[in-house]
Amino acid sequence: MLEMLIFIGGIVILVLVLNLRGRVQRLEQLVKTGSAETASPGPALQTELQPISQPPSVAVPTGPTWFDKFMAWLKEDWILKLGALLLIIGFGWLASYAFLNNWIGPMGRIALGVIAGALFLVLGWWRIKTFLHQGGIFLVLGSTTILLTLFAAREIYDFFTPLSTLIVMFLSTAFVAVTSVKYRNWPLAISSLILAGIAPLFTNSPVPNYPGLFLYLFVVILGTIWMVAVTGRRELTAAALILVVFYSLPHLLSFVSADKETLLLFVYAFSAVFFLTNCLGIIKLKGKQIAPDLVTAAGTGMFLLIWIMTAAQKEWQSLIISAWMVVFAAGAFLIFRITQRREPFYAYAGVCIVMLAAATSAELSGATLTMAYTIEAAAIVLITHRLLQDLRATAKVSLLLIGPAILSLQSITSPAWYQAVIHKDFFVLLILTLALGGVGAFFYDQAKRLNDVEKNELTRFAWVFLVGSSIYAYVLLWLSLHAALLDDDTAVMIALVIYTIIGLAVYFSGVSGAQKPLRIYGGTLVGFVMGRLLLVDVWKMALTGRIITFFLVGAILMSTAFLGRKKTI
Repeated sequence: MLEMLIFIGGIVILVLVLNLRGRVQRLEQLVKTGSAETASPGPALQTELQPISQPPSVAVPTGPTWFDKFMAWLKEDWILKLGALLLIIGFGWLASYAFLNNWIGPMGRIALGVIAGALFLVLGWWRIKTFLHQGGIFLVLGSTTILLTLFAAREIYDFFTPLSTLIVMFLSTAFVAVTSVKYRNWPLAISSLILAGIAPLFTNSPVPNYPGLFLYLFVVILGTIWMVAVTGRRELTAAALILVVFYSLPHLLSFVSADKETLLLFVYAFSAVFFLTNCLGIIKLKGKQIAPDLVTAAGTGMFLLIWIMTAAQKEWQSLIISAWMVVFAAGAFLIFRITQRREPFYAYAGVCIVMLAAATSAELSGATLTMAYTIEAAAIVLITHRLLQDLRATAKVSLLLIGPAILSLQSITSPAWYQAVIHKDFFVLLILTLALGGVGAFFYDQAKRLNDVEKNELTRFAWVFLVGSSIYAYVLLWLSLHAALLDDDTAVMIALVIYTIIGLAVYFSGVSGAQKPLRIYGGTLVGFVMGRLLLVDVWKMALTGRIITFFLVGAILMSTAFLGRKKTI
């Protein structure tokens, strides 16, 4: 009893302190405003101070945080909220005392709780017409009372059946939801969804009925979509998705393995409802706040993909994922065409890319998977530019090639290079070389049509891909020569000679054309050859190979004395 009084007193003190803090802040604001008006200079003084330049003030948008909103809600009618808490505690103690002294039988106890909850619901319905927040408190109190009473009926006395208990619980939460829609009460709407979500946990079902649970969740989702359609509060859709994810976790984490294939059908239904609702909401959207829609878009795709990878049969996974990928891609394209908004397109396009990667990995592996990823990434870059006509967005999407580049490390170190030249790993490096070079050439060509600032930025981005492509070409040449020739020294000599010729050609091309990037690239390549010769090959090569290699490279370097020089006397 003492602890409860301390707890209640702490709440009262907290509310009073926060109320006092708000008053002090308002007084300080009034004092500052009055001081600013009093201290404002007259016209003559302003004219004298005019030459002094002041940095422009930047207006920083401020708004209440979620904590501020919660505290504002807590302070509003805080006495009523505290009284509701006391009523719940007192009702619980009264019921406990009556039960211990056998004043009321088991059926009477349950009936008393249900009747009390129903009275609170009626009181809330009547009170909300005049006082919105007060009515909402009574409604939540009534529904919670019914849920707890029925939970006790199932847990202690084993009254009713899980189905009948769930139906009554749902009806009480549905009454709260309908009231929230009628009076446009957002906190009451989210409370009704929470109550409906936790209701299955209170049924104490002896045998888990997962299809029945997911059917109940589907009904809750449909009710939530109706609430979103009427009120326009799209945050409810994201909250409903979180609810479904919560009940899916035991199956996705392999805690439960029963009925997964049946539940997957419900997951398809959930995903279709969320997808259609989200697309229609974005299309009809008039404001700029679409963060809940983006969360729902990305969350729906990831939720669906994880379920397919977990529950679908292996031989059907890639086909199912591909079908859903087409659906999401069509939705992304349709939204972009109608609204011209890029955020939803990026969200759904990202989901499609992840689905494409998952479908590919379900069918392929090893070097074949890397080749497929490379081709898909390059195709996505071109499709993105074709649809959006935005080079910045295309440049961001081109970073998808980093994934195949990382996977290609296995092909570089593959033992297949000890056996032959032409094999899967050869084509991995060849395709990646062509893809990087093609994307780099595309950006380099597009940069010519831009202004100087954008041109320089995109040109540097293009050079990254072109240099990366050349590095893969050099690696491919090096590995192919070592695989084709029995003598490693000969392979090293040919490769270094070719590198030197390419480096010098690019360097002098940059000198003649006054292009600094070409000079740096050519000089770096020649420097790599020199470093390799002096630090590695001088110790590893046989004497004959060392002599021939140094003579050839030296002769090539000496020949540059006759290139690009004007005759002087």
